[in-house]
Amino acid sequence: MEIIKNEWLTVSIKAEGAEIQNIVCNKSGREYMWQGDAKYWGGRSPILFPIVGGMWDGKCGYAGRELKIAKHGFVRKATWSVAAQTSDSVTYAYTPEAELEEYPFPCRVEVKYSLDENKVAMHFKVVNLGTDTMYFQIGGHPGFQLPDFAEDREVVGYIRLEGAPESVVRASTQGCTTPERFAYPKTESGLVPICVSTFENEALIFDEYQVKAATLLTLDEKPLARVECSSPVFLFWQPQGIHSPFLCIEPWYGLCDQQGFNGDIAERPYTQQAKAGEAWDGELIITLF
Repeated sequence: MEIIKNEWLTVSIKAEGAEIQNIVCNKSGREYMWQGDAKYWGGRSPILFPIVGGMWDGKCGYAGRELKIAKHGFVRKATWSVAAQTSDSVTYAYTPEAELEEYPFPCRVEVKYSLDENKVAMHFKVVNLGTDTMYFQIGGHPGFQLPDFAEDREVVGYIRLEGAPESVVRASTQGCTTPERFAYPKTESGLVPICVSTFENEALIFDEYQVKAATLLTLDEKPLARVECSSPVFLFWQPQGIHSPFLCIEPWYGLCDQQGFNGDIAERPYTQQAKAGEAWDGELIITLF
């Protein structure tokens, strides 16, 4: 477990999955991160790579062969190495080896966690170590505790969206999306209520760069955490049909397949790429209040 800290925050990260375990306010002692109660969801903040979500029938094509990659990819269960560390930053790296059978792109994946006052930045770097263009998706999945959660309280917080949100797509069969678009639930003031009915169709999926940032709010509409990212997709998730004490805010550079997809990995939704010898960079920033 590595720990980074500054005047405002103390953050702990474990090598398995390079996954944040805690973000604690030094002044108040507040723990912002979901603590992984398996009754609801055992994760905390997994990194998703080389796919986000799932593939239709669990497969796609590449260079005349069939690729089978598990939902959300394999790095979230891998043990990463610490490549660099200071008092307020740490960089983890992972180079797939055994996984090249399922994902035939030699590469190095890095995530750098760094602190700037009350902000935690997650900087992703994907380096193509092969001779062919590589195709991939990558995303964050941080879960935040809801301090106003109570079993007898229907709404336990709100989400404030930034950007131009208009509609969502839904994932159902095999976790893949349908072509239809749907209105999303919101109050008269435009906030998304956090409650079971909001997530009755699983995640709220905003694609097409509709959302630039999202802020988790308490019941009295005070900010708790803001997640900002340039990704084309933002998801908001709680377990379907379960009154839950946490919310995941997930910026994805990619999206699960549409139902019935039978194409090449390069044709999957919002797939990123890096040419031979080149690197791809992306970032999400979490601001804590």
